Amino acid sequence: MESKNMTEKEFQEFQKLLERELGAVESDEEQEISEMLRHEGAAHDAARTAARSVRELNAQAEAAVAKTQEEKQAQREKAEAELKAQTEPKPAPPVTRGKYEKVAEETQEPAAPKAAEILRKPGKYEKVTEVSDGYFNPELPKETASERRRKAQQRIRYTRVALILAAVFVVSFIVGIIVNSVSTKNKQPAEPAASGQTATDEQGNIIAGTDTPAADCNIISITPLTEFAAVLEGDTLPLQISMTTSGAANASDLQWESSDASVAEVSDDGIVNGISAGECVITISAKADPSVSAAVNCTVRHMEKVDGVTYVDDILLINKSYGVPSDYDPGDLTDETKTAFDELCSAAAADGLNIYLGSGYRSYELQTTIFNNYTDMYGDEMTETFSARPGHSEHQSGLAIDVNTIDDAFGETPEAEWLKEHCAEYGFIIRYAEDKTAITGYKYEPWHIRYVGKDIAKEITELGISMEEYLGVDSVYATDTTQ
Repeated sequence: MESKNMTEKEFQEFQKLLERELGAVESDEEQEISEMLRHEGAAHDAARTAARSVRELNAQAEAAVAKTQEEKQAQREKAEAELKAQTEPKPAPPVTRGKYEKVAEETQEPAAPKAAEILRKPGKYEKVTEVSDGYFNPELPKETASERRRKAQQRIRYTRVALILAAVFVVSFIVGIIVNSVSTKNKQPAEPAASGQTATDEQGNIIAGTDTPAADCNIISITPLTEFAAVLEGDTLPLQISMTTSGAANASDLQWESSDASVAEVSDDGIVNGISAGECVITISAKADPSVSAAVNCTVRHMEKVDGVTYVDDILLINKSYGVPSDYDPGDLTDETKTAFDELCSAAAADGLNIYLGSGYRSYELQTTIFNNYTDMYGDEMTETFSARPGHSEHQSGLAIDVNTIDDAFGETPEAEWLKEHCAEYGFIIRYAEDKTAITGYKYEPWHIRYVGKDIAKEITELGISMEEYLGVDSVYATDTTQ
C-alpha cells in the first residue's frame, strides 16, 4: 500500500472523528502519540480508512433518507389515486341483452324553447328582442309596463261592474219572489181570536181577532199551545190555542168542555177556573164539526202554608213569589236529597264522569252575605237574575244543590250533558232551564238541580216544563226591595 503523509486539514478531521468515536477528549499523552503518528505511514493509512468510513456512513444515511421520502411519495400518490377512483363515476357495465329484450333508447331532455319559437306565427318566424319589460313583437305596437297595468286595472273594473250588476239582478229577483209571497199571504182571510185564546192563519202565525160572528166557518184543525195546564184552587188560567181555518173563526165557533166540572170549569172563551184539587181534561172542538177537536190535561193544585213555608200538593216551594222565614233552618241537605245525590254521582262515575257537590245547604244569614256581595259588585237588577234574595233561595230548603263549578262554561262539559239527560232518574230536575228564564225569573243555570222525587222529576222532564208551570204558580218578587 502506498504511504502518504496526511495534510493538516485531513488530520484535523481525523482527530474530530476519533473524539466522536471515543467519546472523550484526548489526554496530553495521546496528543503526543498523535503527533508521532502524523509522520508514520501506518497512521496515515488508518486515517484514510477512517475518513472513507465516515463518507460511506454519510452516503448510507443519505440513501436511507431518500428511500424514506420515495416511499412516502409513493404512498401519497397511491392514496390520491384511490380517492380519485372513488369520486370519478364508474363506466356502466356492459349490458348483455337477451334475444327478445327491448333496448331502451337514450333520451335527452328537450332544450328550452327559444323566444322566437314562443312568439312565432304559423308559417313565419318573427324577430324577437329582449328588453327590460320582457319580450315584444316588433310588428305589433309596443306597450310600456304602465300601459299594460292600466289596461289590466280597466279590465278588473269592468269585471267588478259586471259582477255587481249580476248580484243586483239576483237580489231583485229574490225580493220580488218574497214580496209576491207576502202579498199572497196577506190576501188570505184572517181568523179573529176570542178573548183568552189565540188564533193563527194557515201559516201558523198568531194573529189578534175579535168576537165578530163568522158567516162561513170552516175550522180545519185546533192545536193547544200546551198539552198540560196547572192551576191553583180558586185561581184562573187562560188556555191558548192556534187553529187552521179556511175562513173566519171566533169564540162562538168553538166549544169548550171540562171532563169534571167539580175539579175545574171552563168558560166559553177558554178561561179555566180551578175548583178543587184534582185532574180533568179540557176539550176544545169546532161546533160545526165536533170531530175537529183537541184536549188539554188540566191539574188543579192545592196550596197551603205551614209555619210560613209554602207547599203545593206537598211539594215545598221557594221562588221569587214564595219565600221562607229567616228562622227556617234544616241545617243541611235532607237525608233523602243526600242519598239521591250519592246515587247520581256514583252513576256518573260509572260512565267515567266526575260530578260532585259544589254548594248545598245555605242558611238565611249566608244567603244574605252572598246576595249583598253580589249587589255591591253588579247592582240589584243584574244580581236578581242569578242570585236570590235572602229567604227566597232554594238552597235554604236543603233540597237544592249546585254541582261542580258555578260557571257558564260548565254547560259545555260532558258532565252537564249527562246531568240534563239522567238527573230525573235520581229525582232531580234542572231547576232553571235555558228556555224558561221568563217563567222562573233566573238565568240558565245548568249546575243547579232541585230534588223533587223520581216520579215528579220524570213527569216534569217529559213535559219539558218548569217547576212553576208544573205547580201552576208564578215567580215574581212582590216588591222592588229585599224583604
